[in-house]
Amino acid sequence: MHDVHFAETPIKPVEEGAASTIIDDSMGALGINMDMKTDLDISQDIIMEMKLDGFNTSYTPMKRFLSDVVSKPQQLEPMLKNIRQGLIAKHPAILEFAKKSLIEGWFSESLYVQKSIHVAFILEAMTAAMSNSDIFFNEVIAHIRTKERDIGIDSTHLFRTIWRNWPRKGSFSGNFFATAKAVSLDPAMGYFKLRRQQGNGVVVKDTVKNLYRNGELSYFEYKLLLSVCNEGSCYCSDWLRINIYEAGITEYNNRLKSNAISAHALSEEAKKNCHREVYKTGSVLPEGDIDKFYDLLVEEDNRFPTFAFHKDWVSLYESWNMAFILGELNNLHYLFPKLLIPSVINAKPENFLGVRIISLWLSINNTLFLNYENVETIVGPSNRNEMAQAWGEINKKYAFKLSKNNMAEDSNVLKDSFKSRFSRPFFSLFKLIVRFLF
Repeated sequence: MHDVHFAETPIKPVEEGAASTIIDDSMGALGINMDMKTDLDISQDIIMEMKLDGFNTSYTPMKRFLSDVVSKPQQLEPMLKNIRQGLIAKHPAILEFAKKSLIEGWFSESLYVQKSIHVAFILEAMTAAMSNSDIFFNEVIAHIRTKERDIGIDSTHLFRTIWRNWPRKGSFSGNFFATAKAVSLDPAMGYFKLRRQQGNGVVVKDTVKNLYRNGELSYFEYKLLLSVCNEGSCYCSDWLRINIYEAGITEYNNRLKSNAISAHALSEEAKKNCHREVYKTGSVLPEGDIDKFYDLLVEEDNRFPTFAFHKDWVSLYESWNMAFILGELNNLHYLFPKLLIPSVINAKPENFLGVRIISLWLSINNTLFLNYENVETIVGPSNRNEMAQAWGEINKKYAFKLSKNNMAEDSNVLKDSFKSRFSRPFFSLFKLIVRFLF
């Protein structure tokens, strides 16, 4: 491996007044204003692309929302204000990147920025409703999985799905993205569903094994659910580390090493401070000022998985993942909203991972369906690599801060462990996967 050197840059906090100016100027440069309403044609296109046009739900708040969003323009101000509040209160690295972008002239108006806002509006309602209603959660899972099977994705038959989607030239089955999603995210949502039903009750191994033998669980769901039977285990953190580390390897191999060290810091913190889930009862809503729509979602007996992540871990994850998406993925107008919606960007830290999993699952499926329908791929800014490099440099500062404050390790320790882990990145990933599975 080529030697990697990381110079340290001190963090200069963004004051609230300056933060407000950065956000206002960024919104102006992107053509976003608080008086905006949704465009019906764009909303209808998104509903169809998300495969929700044939979706029937018994959950009254979302039945009304899905009808209204395609029949009359909706006010965007409440959502935009909450995102603004979340950025100012919780995400200094994102603000630093926005400031850099304004200086460099990287922000500009685009039809895809407008579409992205509409995606965020619909995605936020879906994510918030799934977080607060077990009924709606199960209805969406059943609907989307039916649509997945229509295109050959079935997480209950992982090896068959992998074979069907193994890269083959000139075929949809060559979409490796679909394979990775089927192997990891669908089982995670299945696990989420099962654990949500179980709550904090005692889960015994025999019950889990019987569900697996009867075909009611995939192998990954079986492994995840079995973890709650083992005191001292940390399978959920292992699953999270695999997903983070896989992205970090991609960045490392594509010479985005500054952002890759943030992935490493996030993974190491999850390893050192095992964050076991605790299912709590109550509503899962964004912090700050929220729209009256959320009042319709409040359910006192709702159960939701919480994880005791520090706010600095959540903030770094958000900024790291945004930089990863910018540098590595296409169709940004569908993938950025999953990190910017109020339920994620302004989540209570203990709720972050749960809502993040839901928004990610919905967004991955959106992209999957776009690929299958051969919708035009939007590559993104021509200077995306330059932008991602600059963002990675910003994130690196916060990675060092996280290491020092949350793991009691100075930057040299983090650098050394990064070099060791990434000297053989795929072997290190393989070890994580083996540990998770066996």
